[in-house]
Amino acid sequence: MYDLAIIGLGPSGLEALRIANENNLNVIVFEPSEPGGTCLNLGCIPTKAIVHCAQFYNDMKNSSKLGITLLVEPKIRWKTILDRKDEIVYKFRKALKQTLSKNVTLINKRASLILENNTVEICADDNLYRAKNIIIASGSKPRTIKGLEVDSKFIINSDDIFNFTQLPKSIAIIGSGAIGLEWAMIFSNFNVKVSLIEKEENLAPVFDKDIRKRVERILKLNNIDYYKNDYVVDIKNNTVCLNSNKKIEVDNLLVAAGRVPLLPKIQVQGCSEDYKLRIFNNNTTDIDNLFVTGDACGFSTLAHSAAFQAKNIMNKILFNKEPEKKDIPSVVFTNPEIASIGLREQDIEDFSNYRIKKVLMSSIAKSWCCEAQDGFIKVIIKDNIIKGAHIVSKEASILISLFCILIDRQININDIKDMIIPHPTLAEAIMEALRIE
Repeated sequence: MYDLAIIGLGPSGLEALRIANENNLNVIVFEPSEPGGTCLNLGCIPTKAIVHCAQFYNDMKNSSKLGITLLVEPKIRWKTILDRKDEIVYKFRKALKQTLSKNVTLINKRASLILENNTVEICADDNLYRAKNIIIASGSKPRTIKGLEVDSKFIINSDDIFNFTQLPKSIAIIGSGAIGLEWAMIFSNFNVKVSLIEKEENLAPVFDKDIRKRVERILKLNNIDYYKNDYVVDIKNNTVCLNSNKKIEVDNLLVAAGRVPLLPKIQVQGCSEDYKLRIFNNNTTDIDNLFVTGDACGFSTLAHSAAFQAKNIMNKILFNKEPEKKDIPSVVFTNPEIASIGLREQDIEDFSNYRIKKVLMSSIAKSWCCEAQDGFIKVIIKDNIIKGAHIVSKEASILISLFCILIDRQININDIKDMIIPHPTLAEAIMEALRIE
């Protein structure tokens, strides 16, 4: 019997394995595909590699504003962009495999579970395995919408984009979450005509109200059409028909409506139906010593959130510690970037004890030097403790990191009022936002 079994080697599975190795546990891992999960293979890393190419191309198109004239028009070589993406993914995938070969029993097969009298066995390739503790970290798959089933030709999901042999001339995107917004920006920067469709009343619905408003401005500046409180009711040839009676003719329809858990089958001995696992918000389940983490638990689809959940689980297994609760930052790699952590303004019921301050990036000298005037930093403070921070700015993914520290440590802003931030930097906006008036 193994000390620990891990089903899936995405960010949470890898973090659990790292901690298990540090504590000399005997571990078996089941991963039918490549290590790294969606994040490394089909999500965060490949997408951000393409984001960089798209933004670089966009900067070249607008270089005349900086006094630089290109002698020839820049050309997009989509295959080269994908090849570069593949090189980056392969590099990190190879590094992970080298680590795994030394520290784990790896079964490259899909796993399922067999339950009998609250005892769980793992089945893979007709073999049975047992472990004292089991972590399901099997990830997720793109969400489907009834009536808009993906055919990987006209209707596609975010996985299919990497199989494109060439860029479309026009595309409609369903969903204005991180996936939808990032691909909308990528395609727009690459001169693809983009239409964004959101069923909710606001774009970027999970974000602070001021970020929602700014997202509309970002899309307008990038000539991206958007439709709020609307949805697809029919498709006729290449024409997408909306509930609002608007019609959009496009080459492709991208369904970017989020992701859903991809859990292994759990067969109950002597029962024809699969067991419906109950997952609690501390990543435990209704089966003893069986845990679910990362995308598979359905609470969050962020890689760093998944890794944090894995730490909590391992602390529970190793030391019987109760899980920590922390605010989880999120970033959308649009241009400018969007970043957020903690309390949103619309979450506040009684404003009497709160102070909200917003600093425009255009008030910071460095923003004019690097074409980063568009955006803001917004801070929500209660009793001199930061409760939330929301940023739209170039380098927002970096700027939010300081707020992560301040919020995590519950640092009183009076204790950092004399902190020195280098000049000229965009980070000066942080100190302006924290300045006590």
